[in-house]
Amino acid sequence: LPDCNMDEFENKDNGYSAESWSQFTPEGKASDSLKEQKLKYAEEKLEVEPIDEMNAKLLDQVHPSKWVPPKGVEVYDMVAIGAGAGGLVTCGSTFRAGGKAALIEMRLTGGDCLNIGCVPSKALLSAAKCAHKCRESKKWGVKVTGVEVDFPAVMKRLREIRAHIAENDSVQRFTQKLNCDVYMGRGEFISENEIKVSLVDGSERILKFKKACIATGGRARVPKVYKDVKYRTNATIFNLTKLPKKLAVIGTGPIGCELGQAFCRFGTEVTLFSRRGVIMNKEDPEAAEIVWDQMKGEGAEIKAASITSATQKGSQIELEYVDKKGGVQKELFDEVLLSAGRVPNIESLGLEKAKVQYTPKGVTVNDNLQTTNPNIYATGDVCLAEQFTHMSGTAAVMVVDNALKGMDRKYSDFVIPRVTFTEPEVASVGLTQAEVKQKYGENCLISKREFKIVDRNITDGYLDGFCKIFTTKDSDKILGCTIVGHGAGEMLAMVTTAMVGNVGAITLSTIISPYPTMHENVKFCAAYFRGKFPAKKKSCTGISTVKIGCVVGAIALAAFAIVGRLRKP
Repeated sequence: LPDCNMDEFENKDNGYSAESWSQFTPEGKASDSLKEQKLKYAEEKLEVEPIDEMNAKLLDQVHPSKWVPPKGVEVYDMVAIGAGAGGLVTCGSTFRAGGKAALIEMRLTGGDCLNIGCVPSKALLSAAKCAHKCRESKKWGVKVTGVEVDFPAVMKRLREIRAHIAENDSVQRFTQKLNCDVYMGRGEFISENEIKVSLVDGSERILKFKKACIATGGRARVPKVYKDVKYRTNATIFNLTKLPKKLAVIGTGPIGCELGQAFCRFGTEVTLFSRRGVIMNKEDPEAAEIVWDQMKGEGAEIKAASITSATQKGSQIELEYVDKKGGVQKELFDEVLLSAGRVPNIESLGLEKAKVQYTPKGVTVNDNLQTTNPNIYATGDVCLAEQFTHMSGTAAVMVVDNALKGMDRKYSDFVIPRVTFTEPEVASVGLTQAEVKQKYGENCLISKREFKIVDRNITDGYLDGFCKIFTTKDSDKILGCTIVGHGAGEMLAMVTTAMVGNVGAITLSTIISPYPTMHENVKFCAAYFRGKFPAKKKSCTGISTVKIGCVVGAIALAAFAIVGRLRKP
C-alpha cells in the first residue's frame, strides 16, 4: 500500500463526540438524577471514579459520554478489536500504510497503559519517591522536617497527568488525524471476515474486513476466594482518594512490588502475600534480594502464606491464611490489592466462528503473529507472553507490515527488554543468568560489576546494585544482561542497542562514557570480556570501532523513531 500524508480529517464521518462529561461533575449543569446515572455508569462499566474535572477531561478523550458512530465503509483494510497500545498502533500504522482502519473499544481507548497501568502507576511512584527522598535527606546533609503526604493531592496530580497524556490515545486524534473509524462498543466475530459491533447506544453494526487484529489485552486474575469482597486490582486502585491504613498485596510480581512499595512510602502498613515468601521470582534472585532489602527497610512485610478465605467486615476485609508453619491466622485490612497473575480477554469474541484457535493462556499465534485464520492477527497481552506496553505496540507495527505490506517479520527476532520500576529498579534484556546456565552449562561467562565501586554512584549515594552481562566462552556476543539499582532501566538501553546491532561485549566496552555517569557500570562490566577469547576470535561483529559507532548511532536513531511511533501511532 502506498504511503499517504498526515493531513487532518475534520469531517465527522469517522465518528464524533456529541456530549461532554464535564456537565456531570459536581460543578456541572446536569440534573442530579442524570449525574447519578452517569456516575454509576462510569463506576460500574468503566471503573472510573471520581468524576471530577480531570476524570471528565480524561473520559471526554477516551470514552465520550455520547459518541456518534462512523458512517462506515463497505470493507475495511484493517479492523482492530481493542484500543490499548496494540489496537491503537495497528490502526495508526494502517493509516501510514495508506489503508482504512476501524477501531473497536467498549471501555477506554488507551487501554491499560494510559488508564490503569504505566501512566498512573509511574505518577504514583514519582510521588512516593519524593516522599522517601525527603525523609532520607539527612544522608545528603539536608534536613527536611515535618514530611507529610497529602494523599488526595497525590491522586489529583495522577489524574491530571493521565488526562494530559490521554490526547495521544484519544478518539479525537484517531478520527481527525489518522482517518480511523472509531466504534465504541463490543466487537464479536460472526464469520471469518465479519465483526458485529454492539454499540453502547444499543444499536449494532456489521463490519467487513480484509484483515483484522485482536488486541483485547488482559486483566487481573481474581481467585474465587475474593468473589464476595470489595477487592482492588490495578483497574481500581488508582480510584482511591483516601490513603488506606493497612493494605494487603496478593502477589509479589512487578505490579505488587511497585505499588506495595509506593503505598508503604506514603505511610500505609503494607503486607505482601506470597506462597514462597519471595518477590519477583522470575528475576535474578540476587537482584530481587536487593529490592526486598530496600522494601523491608522501609517497613514492608512479606508473609509466606496461602489465603484460604476473604470476608467483608464492614469497610474492611478479613483475610484468613495458613502460614508456612501450618498455623491458621486472621487479619483485617482496609484494602486488598490482587496482583497474582493475569488472564487474557478472550470471552465473547466469537473466535470459533472466525476459526481462530485459543487456549486459556490466550489467542494462538505463529511467529508472524498470525492466528489460525490467515487474515486475522493478534498482538499484546491477549497472545504474548511478554506483557509489556512496548511489546504490544512494537508487535502491532509488525502485524501491519505482515498483513498489509506482505512482509515476513518474525516476533522471535525481537530483543525484548523489561523493567520493574521499584526503587531500586530491576532491568533485564535477553536471557537471565539462570537461563544462560541452563542452556549453555559451563560454557558461559558471567561478568558482574557492583555499583558501589562506580564514582557517580558513590557521589550520589546509590551504592546498592550491580550490572551482569552474559556470553558464552566462544564469543563475546551478548546473550543477556541484568541490572539492578538506581537508573537501571535507563542503562539497559545501552545493552539492548548493542544486542540489536549484534555488537559484542568487547566493543561495547570501548564506548566513551562521559565521566562521571552511571553508564560506566555497563562499560566496565563489558570490559571484563577483554582477553577472554582466543586472539583469532574477534568481537562478534568483526568490524571496526568506527563502523560500530555508525551502527550504534543508526540504531539509536531508529530507537527514537520507534518510540515516536509507539506514542503517536
